[in-house]
Amino acid sequence: GQGPIAFALYLFSQLRKISLHKEGDKEDEKDGFLLAQASEEGHGNKGMKVCLQRMRQIHRDIRDGAKAFLYAEYMMCLAFVVAFGLLVLGTVSHVGPGEWDMQQGTLTALSFAVGALTSMVSGYLGMMVAVYANARTTISAMETPTSLAWKSSFNAAFRAGGVMGFALTGLALLVLYTLINLYAGYYDATTAEGALKLFECIAGFGLGGSAIALFGRVGGGIYTKAADVGADLAGKVVAGIPEDDPRNPA
Repeated sequence: GQGPIAFALYLFSQLRKISLHKEGDKEDEKDGFLLAQASEEGHGNKGMKVCLQRMRQIHRDIRDGAKAFLYAEYMMCLAFVVAFGLLVLGTVSHVGPGEWDMQQGTLTALSFAVGALTSMVSGYLGMMVAVYANARTTISAMETPTSLAWKSSFNAAFRAGGVMGFALTGLALLVLYTLINLYAGYYDATTAEGALKLFECIAGFGLGGSAIALFGRVGGGIYTKAADVGADLAGKVVAGIPEDDPRNPA
């Protein structure tokens, strides 16, 4: 797992080299920029500065909205993990009429919680990397000549996707490897019975990760649709852009 994570960090370091500021242009967190400002300023240097300011403001708004969505979603996920973890503990511990194996139930419930937490961390990292990269991909597309803009913007988006892919895969492998080695202290993996019980407990890791991924897919789809409708309304009402107009990519 260390190799993919190290490569993801390298890709992220390349992505960080893209600055959202031109020379002498400072960001003011308190500024709020309206969509009409850029058109009022024209297309000169001053107008470009306003465009960059608007882009950074939109970038911050997207980041804040993404964090608010993840916070609301993960609060529900935590409640689910606690409730379902107790259910896993009870059902797995009960091995027969009047027979209980609390060690197996506890370890399975723990691996379920670890898998869920790993999935939540992966979702958060994926969202934050995507938000971090969107404005940088945009500013890369503003370079000249056009051939350089295509190359730079593609590399920015591709590296951001690589960060998510390699980091999340490496994280899952690293956590799973650590969990197996920890559980090997409770079961003798050199015997068939011990290995069977060991990996029955480890199965909870996959269940936890898949359960949270399901929340992410359903909740993310609802969030995406709401954002899409909001962007369409903002384009028509605020900016006066007709529906399905190419000037509004949303």
